[in-house]
Amino acid sequence: MSWLSTLLHLMALGTAGAIAFVPFREIGKYYFKFHATAVLVTVVTAVLLGRPWAALGAGTPLSRVASFMSMVFAAAVLVENVVVRAVVATLRKDALLFPVSLGVTFVALGAFGGREAHPGEALLLGIHLLTSAAVLGTSLAAMSTGHWYLSNAKLPFEILIGLTRAFVLSLVVKAAVSSVYVAMRLPEYRRLEDFDLLVMGTRWLAGIVLAGILGLMALSCAKRKANQSATGILYVAVVFVLIGETMSIALSLGAHPRPI
Repeated sequence: MSWLSTLLHLMALGTAGAIAFVPFREIGKYYFKFHATAVLVTVVTAVLLGRPWAALGAGTPLSRVASFMSMVFAAAVLVENVVVRAVVATLRKDALLFPVSLGVTFVALGAFGGREAHPGEALLLGIHLLTSAAVLGTSLAAMSTGHWYLSNAKLPFEILIGLTRAFVLSLVVKAAVSSVYVAMRLPEYRRLEDFDLLVMGTRWLAGIVLAGILGLMALSCAKRKANQSATGILYVAVVFVLIGETMSIALSLGAHPRPI
């Protein structure tokens, strides 16, 4: 699949994982309907762009299974939408986590597909992709959740605080993973052209450093119950995260893969 299709899959996976830990009774059914629909639209777009069915008859056995699992993940997200719309009083957390587990399996298989001879590299790529999903999902979920406080001022701020804290922690892990990758591929960086180094610097500055600073600012605002300020800051943080992770996934999965 293309890097853009993978990016959309990661965005959907991360968002589905983030909302799974939001309390249903306190925030309401419409919250989950909105996010489940957004995840479904993202996954369908990713599948149409990636055309995984075309890869079922080619590639390594693991890559074929990964292509099949991407379609299973999309089907599970569709079922999740049906379940969310059918519930009345409560929503079981395992109903939300089931498609997430399938998505994690799909990403892990995709990382190892074609890299069986280099398990260390495949493992690092898998962690890189999953941390990208976490950063994308938690930032988007935290930003959109901030809007729910505008219509329901009685919502406990622990929800927004928890999502924002998860976003910051995801960025910390992402920075660690990228640092390990840089350390392992340091000789390659010395041979990169100036433009490539500029792209890499922009990825780090926007997607990790500035996004991290904004995440900490949003977390501080959320703890002080300044919802509008936190939501506005998270808007900007999401933009930086999208810039950073788009560059990162394009660099690592594009036609000419380069260091993350």
